[in-house]
Amino acid sequence: MSIITVILQILLGGFFIMTGTKIASGKMADEFKRFGFPSFFNILTGSFEIIGAIGMIVGIWVPIIAVLAGILLGGTMLIAALTLIFIAKDPFKKSVPAIVLCVISVLVIFLNL
Repeated sequence: MSIITVILQILLGGFFIMTGTKIASGKMADEFKRFGFPSFFNILTGSFEIIGAIGMIVGIWVPIIAVLAGILLGGTMLIAALTLIFIAKDPFKKSVPAIVLCVISVLVIFLNL
């Protein structure tokens, strides 16, 4: 495994632990209401991000876990970007962070195969 792969996994793991915790705690509940999603989506999405983050870190030693975490996080970020564009009708630039995180997650998948 290359040092770049490890760095990407640590960055994704750290980022998603922070955002997943914030989402699961309900601090972003207004954003989910704005999308028209029920309140349990806070816990569901936050849990996906926390599980994916842990998977990214564990995946440093067990690459298949990083692949599975990349699928979970990449899919979550793809849905987030599409939600911002099509449901919330936000400008495209607001979805760029989610798209970048999706691409990095997919990159980690391929680097661990």
